[in-house]
Amino acid sequence: MRTGLAALAIAAGLFCLLATVAARAAPAADLTQQWAGYWNAKNLDSLMALYAPDPVVLTASGERLSGAADIRKRLVEDLAQFDPRLVMTSLASKSSGDLAYDSGSYEETLAPAKGGAAVRESGFYLVVFARKSRAAPWRIVEQSWTRMPAPAPTPRP
Repeated sequence: MRTGLAALAIAAGLFCLLATVAARAAPAADLTQQWAGYWNAKNLDSLMALYAPDPVVLTASGERLSGAADIRKRLVEDLAQFDPRLVMTSLASKSSGDLAYDSGSYEETLAPAKGGAAVRESGFYLVVFARKSRAAPWRIVEQSWTRMPAPAPTPRP
């Protein structure tokens, strides 16, 4: 009976340890999915609430946007021009102390808001999060995007 209880206690302890490790890794990936949901819903205020006061975004076209005002301006322009459908897939997500990151791939369809042919893009992303204390919320401090080149047209015979 004692052996069974000891084994049960060890199993419960391992389960708690694994759950704690998984919970530490999850916030960054969850926040990335939250960002994608707000982007798809064109919810600018909720998007901006995920950023730290002085974030940096490296766009897929190679631009560097510094600060919340620059990022907000770009998001307003993009959301006015397109109706996005973004799917982000986390490939690696970890946290340590007050820093966390999520890295993965994305596929996006950008339908022009005023009609026209949709643009499809795909690539990779990296989002770095920070918090001021364990009780403080995670905020985006760096966000970087890459874009896969469009496939070359197939030559006609």
